[in-house]
Amino acid sequence: MIYGYLRKSNEERSESSFDTQKHKINGYCSIHNLQVDEWFEDICSGGLLLKQRQQGMLLSTKLQKGDSIICSALDRYSRSHYGLVNDVHLYKKKSINLIFSDLGNVVASDSLGSVFYNILSVMSEWYRKSLSEKQLVAKQKLRSQGKYLGGRVTHQKDIGENGVLVDCEKEIREMNLILSLREKGSTYKEIRVFLERYTGRRWFESFICKLVKRDELEKSQIKSSIEKSVQIEMTS
Repeated sequence: MIYGYLRKSNEERSESSFDTQKHKINGYCSIHNLQVDEWFEDICSGGLLLKQRQQGMLLSTKLQKGDSIICSALDRYSRSHYGLVNDVHLYKKKSINLIFSDLGNVVASDSLGSVFYNILSVMSEWYRKSLSEKQLVAKQKLRSQGKYLGGRVTHQKDIGENGVLVDCEKEIREMNLILSLREKGSTYKEIRVFLERYTGRRWFESFICKLVKRDELEKSQIKSSIEKSVQIEMTS
């Protein structure tokens, strides 16, 4: 399977960004006699990992050996060094192609793929050492202050380094997957079956429905709050 992945930031209001990316990808496919089987579109920051995005999460669950991901440019796939390094290592192990229309297949065994992979390997080693040192210092500081080091306290939240709530990535990925499947027209039963196969644990359709309704309510409240703020500014 060949998957086309498109991403734009929240600040890019126009649909022309997606159109331009599709045009570049289709141009590459035309030259190399390829055809995209399914498209995925995310509107989010490039700093997020692929599995932290709604459509990116769904795409990652579908990837199998021999599949290809095509993007118009590297920064449309990721602006996160950590995410790019880990994804490329994973794709190379699973024989999954990562193609950029302006660079080609960066996971291939040719000269470009080899150079790209070697550079990432060096950067990855530096990143791991740097991250380990930062984590060690942070944990020592928290212990000296007698603060809690971890543990989930509420849905989609964990206790962070400073004793404040931070995002629980595991639950956020699952929620993004649910919302992505709903957007593609999946029923609650289909979502339940998919989640049970993906997570390896039991799910209930009523609980999935509750999560979706709560997300809709939160978005509605945010929208209402923004509209009220705009009205206040207009009348002031």
